[in-house]
Amino acid sequence: VGGAALRAPMAARTVRPRRGGSVPAPLHGRGADRRALDALVQQQREAFPRILRELEKREGKKSHWIWWACPTEMPGHCDPSGSYVTKDTAAEALTSESADLWRQVLEKICDLLEAKGMKVLPRIDHGRVHHFVKFWSEVPDKPEWMSSVLKRFSAFDWPPR
Repeated sequence: VGGAALRAPMAARTVRPRRGGSVPAPLHGRGADRRALDALVQQQREAFPRILRELEKREGKKSHWIWWACPTEMPGHCDPSGSYVTKDTAAEALTSESADLWRQVLEKICDLLEAKGMKVLPRIDHGRVHHFVKFWSEVPDKPEWMSSVLKRFSAFDWPPR
């Protein structure tokens, strides 16, 4: 029997983040996409006030949260909530209850990038930013603040990995 036959079915697989317990593996589909968006909004609501304080006080990113500030179709490797967005959920993310805090965090990152350069984000996060810009640039009917953030991020050379 080959290794593939021994693997658990896709729905039963879990992702084990470095910290914390297991979370269901992201399975793209309406129910999973809804749960991933809800998890993103909840994490943004809860974490962004602390993240803003971190950015203001430390003038850069020092803790682990880039997945919530720069969500894409790919969950972050260590995101304990397994959050992500899709083309179908992106518009809702932009109008969610966390959107104002999200805007503040992204604009603060842009301010720091323009003042201090790419070193305000650890190198390990540069690929996430690259894919964030790529994903959100293709989302139609974005609010002006997101278009502005994307333009500001695009002024830097973010490697894809």
